[in-house]
Amino acid sequence: MNGTNVQAAGEGDAPGGAASGGLAGAGALIDRLVEDSLAVLAQDAEAAIERFQARLTDVGRDHPKSEWGKVGVRVRAQHSPQSTPGAFAVEWVSFSFARGCAGRTCHTTYIPRGTGDRYQRAAFRGQARAWQIDLIMEAEETLGRIRAAARQISQARVQLRSATRAVQAAREYPGGCRGGPD
Repeated sequence: MNGTNVQAAGEGDAPGGAASGGLAGAGALIDRLVEDSLAVLAQDAEAAIERFQARLTDVGRDHPKSEWGKVGVRVRAQHSPQSTPGAFAVEWVSFSFARGCAGRTCHTTYIPRGTGDRYQRAAFRGQARAWQIDLIMEAEETLGRIRAAARQISQARVQLRSATRAVQAAREYPGGCRGGPD
């Protein structure tokens, strides 16, 4: 990078100059890109889940209902204030049914994924039948890639925000001292 590029990128010595304004603009653009990208990935996850459920139903026709495990998969939006806008989780759950005053209700329990972006086969032991686990693991190949992509997109947003704060801090305290002269 030559001196001209450095000067052009850093024009205006006051905080909030061109460099921080450019990063703020980039931040807004990244936020829109992240939200749009996550929405597309959530749709891809929903489509993968639909394919899994269709395949499960098709293969399940050869098995009596007593041989069906009670496992499902869902896309759940993350609404926490700390979450990236548009963030979601693709998670497997076990479900059970209960009869009560309100009739039959379905209860779901999250199946822990462990570390990484993919569920391991062992997570489904005791939850699903052997014939279902192979189908689950097929679906997990796609769902794991979707989780990894969503995580990387969210990390890019976090990194840009961190860089923006670092640039602002460097411009606010160019001499390296926060308190000023002694």
